[in-house]
Amino acid sequence: MNAAVKNCLKCKMQTMLRKTLVLAGLLITVAGFAGGTETGKKEGPQKPPLKTIIIDPGHGGHDGGAKGDISREALLALEIGLQVRELMKKELPEMTVLMTREEDKLPGNQTNKNAALRWRADYANQSGGDLFISIHLNASLSNQRYGKRQVGTKEETYYVYSGKGKKRKKIAKTRTVPVYEKYKLPATVSGTQTYILARDWYNLKLKSVGNKTEIYELGESDTLDAEMLQMDPVEARIRAAQYTKYFFQKSMTLASLVEEEFAATGRRSWGVMQRDWDGIWVLQATQMPSILIETGFVDNPEEEAYLASLDGQKEVARAIVNAVKKYKAMLEAAAGGNAAPAPASN
Repeated sequence: MNAAVKNCLKCKMQTMLRKTLVLAGLLITVAGFAGGTETGKKEGPQKPPLKTIIIDPGHGGHDGGAKGDISREALLALEIGLQVRELMKKELPEMTVLMTREEDKLPGNQTNKNAALRWRADYANQSGGDLFISIHLNASLSNQRYGKRQVGTKEETYYVYSGKGKKRKKIAKTRTVPVYEKYKLPATVSGTQTYILARDWYNLKLKSVGNKTEIYELGESDTLDAEMLQMDPVEARIRAAQYTKYFFQKSMTLASLVEEEFAATGRRSWGVMQRDWDGIWVLQATQMPSILIETGFVDNPEEEAYLASLDGQKEVARAIVNAVKKYKAMLEAAAGGNAAPAPASN
């Protein structure tokens, strides 16, 4: 066998070996961060598994969201979000807590709500967020039902005719008729819901994650743009798909913890949900685990009064922060730390 042929075969074998090692390393890394084993860890200084949290009060300004009798979604979501930030800064001082908005207006000086939605996701991604929490309030047509009831009577004039031709006469008569009023029926729907990305919108999250320039999870730091240039397209898709699946699983974990905390306060929890019929942009476009919390029904007067009160807002914030603390402890344990689950605070 001549030297040229030997060199050619050697190059091919080296290329095949490189691809095999890349894929093997990819699968080992995925197994490490998905299973919480030592395999996926790197030696040396590591980024904490949870460092930057994005709090996103929904709507804002002229995009008021759902309406109640005394307030509106945008304002209450902001007040609850500020309570969450205050509590996180106090009890998780090592965290960086960022708000998409701090005033009753659309974030990023946007004037269009769709542009504001894109801005929210871009801000979270560019800030290197490790977790995205969007805060909203709900509404239901079942809380907007009306009835009719009699409140009295009144005299009503009506006319009849008698005779024919030139003798036809119009005669006024009176009768007693009931008087009704329309009234709002009691609200029947209340409680909390936490949304995660729906199955049918998974590919959009995959596309977003595939464009991510930097991913930090469980202590790993990978610059995907440069790395993916060295991979075959199928390898890049595998990597993006695994990270997306990982984000999805972590979103589900946090959402479940949030709803458990709400239920523990005695509130009705509808559980973790997915909106299959319509996408939620801030869930599908954020390159990190992300959840959207419906903290209650603003069109239920009783629940609106609770969410508009300082005590109610603090209780909601407490539930969210307790869930994040437990989630953080789980990540640290999976990363190989000795952190025990964080106890719930009162």
